[in-house]
Amino acid sequence: MVCALFSRLTRPWFLAVLAGILALAGLWPPSTLAAGETVLTIPGTGDSQDLLRLLAERFKRDNPDITVNLPDSVGSTAGLRLVIGGKAELARTARPLRDDEIAAGLSQTVFAATPVVFAVHPAVTGVKGVTSAQAQAVFAGRVKNWSELGGPDLAVARVCRETPETTRELLNAAIPGFEAGGCHDQAVAYTTPEAVALVAGHPGAVGYVSLAAMAAANLTPLALDGVAPTLENVGRGSYRLVVPFGLAYKAPLSPAAARFLKFLSSPDALSLMARLGCLPSPAKPTAP
Repeated sequence: MVCALFSRLTRPWFLAVLAGILALAGLWPPSTLAAGETVLTIPGTGDSQDLLRLLAERFKRDNPDITVNLPDSVGSTAGLRLVIGGKAELARTARPLRDDEIAAGLSQTVFAATPVVFAVHPAVTGVKGVTSAQAQAVFAGRVKNWSELGGPDLAVARVCRETPETTRELLNAAIPGFEAGGCHDQAVAYTTPEAVALVAGHPGAVGYVSLAAMAAANLTPLALDGVAPTLENVGRGSYRLVVPFGLAYKAPLSPAAARFLKFLSSPDALSLMARLGCLPSPAKPTAP
């Protein structure tokens, strides 16, 4: 039994998970998992979490000496604090850097943008879009059944995000009265993946998430004020709710981090981002 347990505890997948946990705790340097292999742990927002995990898999094919570890979401701000505190080299972000973060020595490379969408469970058929006024009414609790908007006879179940949170702050600024509703009588998601899971798990549910974050879920994105959340509409500026995906760091970058940022500008990475609901922005990493 002891030998079997030791065998499981020394498998590469277990060591990779352990290294990521210890790196975030500051107990394991982001140097080596095994001889010749560099571990790059990137905490932060959940909006780009799944996208970057897929990109990390592609990166690994041509860079077998570097493992890019993307822990579950702790949010942009917490990820940035880990970089400021020297506990991580890169942080995933879904917002611009704030003045105090810049003053702390952080820089940021924005590598993509994605629309923020109202997304519904697939059981909500017949509703292809909402106006800003309808969205505000839904989340204020005045619209209680999807039949009121031309959908099925199905109760509306709202999934809320509390501020400070990027998608919520965008909606508060863009839709009059949206902020006043708060999260009263709503399910509250504390991370983007949790919001996606709550909407996907409850017929009649509606939430607001980035398009890229829901790429692997069977959710329906709604048009807003007659404009569909397509990359074409984001590119021409007609769909206005957009979040930037970035990686923040303190210069100079390590060779491993510089290689990963350079990869995000590669044709392979740009193609994958576009397929997963992101408008790529050519990344320009700072050389170490």
